[in-house]
Amino acid sequence: MCVITLGCKANQYDSSALVAYLSEKYILVAPGSEFPADIYLINSCTVTHRADFEARQCARKARKWNPEARIILAGCLASNKPGLKDAEFDEVFDASQRDALLEYLMGKKPAIENDIFYHPSGGLQFRSRALVKVQDGCNYRCSYCIVPYTRGRSRSLAMDLVLNQLNSLSELGFEEASLCGINLGEWGRDIGLELSDLLVKISEARLNLRIRLSSLEPMSINQRLIDTIAESGFICPHLHLPMQSGDNEILKRMKRPYLAQEFLEIAQTLCSKIPALGLGLDVITGFPGEGEEQFKNTLNLLAQIPFSYLHIFTFSPRHNTPAARLKPRVPERVSQERARILAELNRKRKREFIHRQLGKNVEIVVEDKEGDWVLGRSGNYLVVRVKSRAESRKRIRVRLKELRDDELIGEEI
Repeated sequence: MCVITLGCKANQYDSSALVAYLSEKYILVAPGSEFPADIYLINSCTVTHRADFEARQCARKARKWNPEARIILAGCLASNKPGLKDAEFDEVFDASQRDALLEYLMGKKPAIENDIFYHPSGGLQFRSRALVKVQDGCNYRCSYCIVPYTRGRSRSLAMDLVLNQLNSLSELGFEEASLCGINLGEWGRDIGLELSDLLVKISEARLNLRIRLSSLEPMSINQRLIDTIAESGFICPHLHLPMQSGDNEILKRMKRPYLAQEFLEIAQTLCSKIPALGLGLDVITGFPGEGEEQFKNTLNLLAQIPFSYLHIFTFSPRHNTPAARLKPRVPERVSQERARILAELNRKRKREFIHRQLGKNVEIVVEDKEGDWVLGRSGNYLVVRVKSRAESRKRIRVRLKELRDDELIGEEI
């Protein structure tokens, strides 16, 4: 069997959990023609048209690798596009049917007691930095986003189940774990808690893990969360916020529940309270109604935020979302040109952020080894190359020395 994963960190965790269950019965192989599988399971994303295309492309490749194989579609594309069975896939299980998927493949459902799909030990994870999905679903209804319709309402994984997984992953040698979810900042709202409560409990457990937080919606960030991150000593100084636009009219059309000025205040507070914060932002270009003035407002807002990198998207209308019906549409060439301008700004800010970190001492988690050199990622999300004998998953302390041909070089200390 071969499991192919597309999309977000929550999807990546889901696949790790699936693989852990499936490994009890199946021999698992990597994608490719060298070891064709009898079953291909594609855990899909549908956040953009491109994501849909990638899932179908994977199915076509699998057919070439083994024309007789069963090809199963799971995940968000299966939830968003009915009628895919028979046409392109032999079986289809949407994002809410992982238990049914396992029953189909294993003959039994997993013995878990929570509404969120998970594996008690954190699943089979092959990367150097572990993932733990602590939340699923979303109660917001941003006009461009299909995810709440595919993942359902927000719900939280119980605190003890999170801690059990973190403990298991620590015992396996992981020294960093990322907490992820569809709307991570909403963890605990449905059970009378908040994300800060979970972080405090993790701190009390005194695990040999540093914790990274995946994307947080700005409306989920309060002063207690900021203080918890700043004072923790074990939470990575790295946050990623979906800004999406710096124009109030576009934010209103997107149904984003904040104004540009409010976003600016949150971002500036984070950067002032958390030393050496690596701050990433999502920005969408070409949203319906985005004229030159609206795009200029986005650039003006970005000029005031000390971010370290951008994730840039051009608007991709999703069927059955309100934004798919909005007018006027922005021509593709205009969206692409705005994305190019943002990409240039992104390159400039990345280099500036790196130069501000030179000479500092940081901890990196080793991800890859190339001869005498290792590659690792710092707490504030910088990729560093350093000479070291350290093995994958281990944390080492390094001094950031120089930027050489766009590569950050460190020295182990």
